[in-house]
Amino acid sequence: MPRNAVGSALAIFLLLLTVEAGAQSKDYELAQLVNERSRYMFDLQRAYWVLLDVRNGKSSDFDAAATTARKMGDIIERFSSLMRRGTARGEAPGSRAKPKIWSASEEFSAAVASFRDQAIHFAEVAERENLDEYTAEFEAFTSACTTCHGLRPSSGGRFRFAFNE
Repeated sequence: MPRNAVGSALAIFLLLLTVEAGAQSKDYELAQLVNERSRYMFDLQRAYWVLLDVRNGKSSDFDAAATTARKMGDIIERFSSLMRRGTARGEAPGSRAKPKIWSASEEFSAAVASFRDQAIHFAEVAERENLDEYTAEFEAFTSACTTCHGLRPSSGGRFRFAFNE
């Protein structure tokens, strides 16, 4: 009799351990997903500086600007593929995503598509190497960025909580 009780207790312990490990594993996977999204946003931010340097006259490398703008279109596609339900702030460790991404999914998808299209268009403008046209289009491109959030990395907006929110 005591052997059965010990065996049952051990089985229950192992079951609870497995359930806890599964929960930790899920949290780890969600944290990894959020970290990957953050890396893509950092890549976009770093790329933005390449474009800004041309706009501000610190660089005249229009080829680099065109290549960078195209890459930004690709990056936003990869980023948006990681915006899965259950990864909003409070659901996934480290997430700043607002639940509105999923409740207004058509609006979010439209913003992503607009950013991608604007990045491609901006690359075409950069290829023409006309600083006046580039400067005018830069403002439109920046507006595509700020559709979802402010320009500062710590900012919030329609689809992202600010760091201090």
